[in-house]
Parts: sequence; structure tokens; C-alpha cells
Amino acid sequence: MENIYNGSNVKELIKSDFNIKYNKLNDTYKVFLKKQYLDGINAFLVIYSPMCEPCVLSKDMWENLARLFKYKFKIYALNSYNFRDFNQEMTLPLNVTSYPNYKFINRKGEVIDYDGEKSEAEITKFIIKNI
Repeated sequence: MENIYNGSNVKELIKSDFNIKYNKLNDTYKVFLKKQYLDGINAFLVIYSPMCEPCVLSKDMWENLARLFKYKFKIYALNSYNFRDFNQEMTLPLNVTSYPNYKFINRKGEVIDYDGEKSEAEITKFIIKNI
């Protein structure tokens, strides 16, 4: 399936851009963005399916936020239907249960669930608070 963010300020990532650590004792995962993508700033990860209408409709919002906060906060995307790069294997470690799914990536590269509202106003407030 085609990546919807190609050619935009939102950088498309693939499975190999992450390090995944599995803890057998409590059956949990920790996911980290690889160091080459860390610029000492926080980021958002948009996990989407190109067949998901809300995902496609939110594309302009994420491209606008990527432009607005270009050097202060990164916006990344992961197409979970990109089977060529094995992205579908990321849904379990990232705990993706619905689309679109948003994650916060801190300066250390740790991928954390974003549990805030999905409106542009609330996401913008969150970004400003975490610059």
C-alpha cells in the first residue's frame, strides 16, 4: 500500500528504523527510534493505514504541524500496511488497536502512548508544551 506522506514534511519510517526490546517476564515491549533520527527534540509518530478514512483526512493536519514546528518538533509516520518493509510487525510492539494511532517520541527515542485528544488544537497544545 502506498505511503500517504511521501513528498511532505512528515518523514515516513519503516520497521528497521526502530529498536524493539521485549520483556519476557511481563510480556511487554519497549520501542525506541534509532539514533540517526534523534535530533535532541521530541516527536510524534502517526501510525496509519492508507485505507483508513480518518487517517487520510488527518494528513493535512500533520503536514501543517510538521511545517509549523519544523525545527522544534518532528512528525513521523508509519504505514502499517507497508508489507514490503514489514511494518505490519510493528502493531503488536506499538500496541496499535485502532487507526489512526498516535505516539509521542521523547528526546531519548522512547516511543510512548499518546492518550490526549486527537483534535488539532489539543495536539498543538501538547507539542508546544513538549518543545
